[in-house]
Amino acid sequence: MKYLTILFCCLALLSCEEDAKEKSLSEKVIGDWSITNMGQYANADCSGALDYTGWALVVAFGVSMEYTFNADGTVHISTSAFGMTETDTLAWEANGDQLCLDGECATVDLSGDTFTIIGSEDAYCEDPDGETVDGVDMTACEAAGNDWYEATCYQLTATKK
Repeated sequence: MKYLTILFCCLALLSCEEDAKEKSLSEKVIGDWSITNMGQYANADCSGALDYTGWALVVAFGVSMEYTFNADGTVHISTSAFGMTETDTLAWEANGDQLCLDGECATVDLSGDTFTIIGSEDAYCEDPDGETVDGVDMTACEAAGNDWYEATCYQLTATKK
């Protein structure tokens, strides 16, 4: 009888462990999030110090960004500035520790009600209409009167609302 009691206790503990399985990133990210910090690394390879001055300037002008991740695989991104709000809807999915928005993926470190993403953007050329010009280097881009943007790496922090 003593061994039977021990067996039942062990089985109960095992079933509790299975019930307490950790949620996947897909389950954890669903809901409303506010961007609370953003910084740019000193180097495009995501090394060096983080510079938060751009984010501080954005916040000083009252700009805010909100993300709403829905279970149907859509995310609503709202950006508010100067009394106006623009909302975009994109597709999202999670794969392991990667969060992908419209196919652009980045690694997510989710801890409690905060997640951090480290992402990067390749260098690119943009014409005066804001359209990306493909297949040119910096010299050709600037010679054509366009704007060249260097590759960058950033860190974004969001907090659950």
